[in-house]
Order: sequence, then structure tokens, then C-alpha cells
Amino acid sequence: MNYINYSEATLCTINGEIADHLPLSDRSAAYGHGLFETMLFSGGKVVLWPRHMRRLINDARVLGIPVAESTLQGILRGFCGRLASQSVDAGTIKMIVTAGSGGRGYQSPALPNARIICQHFVPQPRNMHAETSGLVLTECVYRMPENPVLAGIKHLNRLDQIIARAEWADEYDDGLMYSANEHVIETTRANIFMKIQGKWLTPGLDQSGVSGVMRGLLIEHLFPHCKLPVAIQTIERSELSGISEIFCCNALRGITPVIKIAGIGGWAVGEETKRLQKALSELYDGYPC
Repeated sequence: MNYINYSEATLCTINGEIADHLPLSDRSAAYGHGLFETMLFSGGKVVLWPRHMRRLINDARVLGIPVAESTLQGILRGFCGRLASQSVDAGTIKMIVTAGSGGRGYQSPALPNARIICQHFVPQPRNMHAETSGLVLTECVYRMPENPVLAGIKHLNRLDQIIARAEWADEYDDGLMYSANEHVIETTRANIFMKIQGKWLTPGLDQSGVSGVMRGLLIEHLFPHCKLPVAIQTIERSELSGISEIFCCNALRGITPVIKIAGIGGWAVGEETKRLQKALSELYDGYPC
């Protein structure tokens, strides 16, 4: 698989100004107090921006970071304008919202002054083999903790994924993560959908995991568009033997089929998975099928 090298940002701004470092007092460095979105940039536009923005605003509120839609819109508009002036119209844009500096220890500032960081990364070669032939996953030994307050939020504390990702080198494309009670949650970098006993399912994320933008698009729009019912529910590890189709999804890569979970089984790329990929490609720029 191809990965983004986050040490090679071509452009970085903080609150709209070109910068390459944060103050040591920023709460993101001290406490992980912030959240982020990793967004596909195609044709000079951020794909699915309204969904990314809505998630940022809603989740920042949970973390006690006030941020206005007009502020996010203005900073992103300026950032994209800088890219356009350099004739850059594709790649990845990462937006990080931190709680800024201040406060005493864990106590947040009385009036948090958010820092909004934008970074651009060059387009990565698409792994067309994975998109058409499918991914091979491993099962992670590490178990996701449950936290219903932070569940679903893409906050800056990604230690669960870091620990899980350290379990393999490059022999697998990704790892499937479970909760302590053996419920399927997600992979280390994507949400997951699977067809079990003839029904499309995706794990509930009310206790742990990240509620991805692409996951929301699939549930709310693409599955209904393709006239395929889908349910959000608890999926036990023991149920995985009944899989007939399975795919991962995120906002950068769209829909990527899974053809094997080591120790569980293997599958062909399903026809309904292909239908969903085709619908995504036809309805949204940036996701070639």
C-alpha cells in the first residue's frame, strides 16, 4: 500500500499564516487536546468538505474547543488559494484544530483560542491493484478501549492505532481491530462494511472507534442510492465466518475491497462492492473506479 509521508508537507499554515512549527505551550503537544481531518484534494477542491467541516465543528464542541464555520471556511479558502497560486490542484489536505495555548495543567483555558493548522501533501500514486484486487488484513492483538464520550471522534490521541500498527511490517495492508469483548470496530485507518448471511452490516461506534466521513456517506447516501439496505450493529468476531463480501473505506481512498483476513478466511471482490465503488466514482470527483 502507499502511505502519505507527513514529514513532506509542501505547504503549512497556522491560522492562515505560513508557518512550520507550533509553540511548545500548545495543548495539542502537551495533552493531545485537538482533532483533525484528512481530506482528499482533487480538481482544486476539498472533496466532501461539508461533511468534514460538520464533523470538525461538532466534535470540537465535545472537546471544549469553540470553532466557527466561517473561520474554517475562511482559512481553507485562503489555503486553497495559496495552492492555486502554485498551480497545485490535487493531493491531501490535513486540517488540525488544537485548543491553543493556556490553561493550568489539564484545566482548559477559560476562553480557548483555537489554532487551525492546514497542511498539503503531494498526491500519492494510487494502488490500483488494491482497489480492484483487494486488501489482505491481519487481526490485531491489541484491543480497543471503550470510551462512549470520545467514541467516534477523530481526536489527536491515536496511540491505539499506533500500538496496533506496530504488530506487523508490510506483509499485510491493514489490521482489523476489536474491542475487549471481541466486537469488530474498524481497521487501523479505515471503517469497515461486511455482508454477513446476506445482510450488509457496519459496526456501531458508540463505544469506540472513529466515525468516518466516508462511512457516513455510504450509510446515508450510497447504500440507498444502490438500493442496498445496510444496518449499524454489533458484529461479533465469531460471525466473520459468514462473510460473503467485505470492504474498507475512508475519505482518501474511497471504497477498497478486502479479499482476506489472515486466520479468518478469503473472498472474491463482490459484485455489490463493485456497484458501490462505481456509484461513488460517478457521484463524487476524486474516486476513480
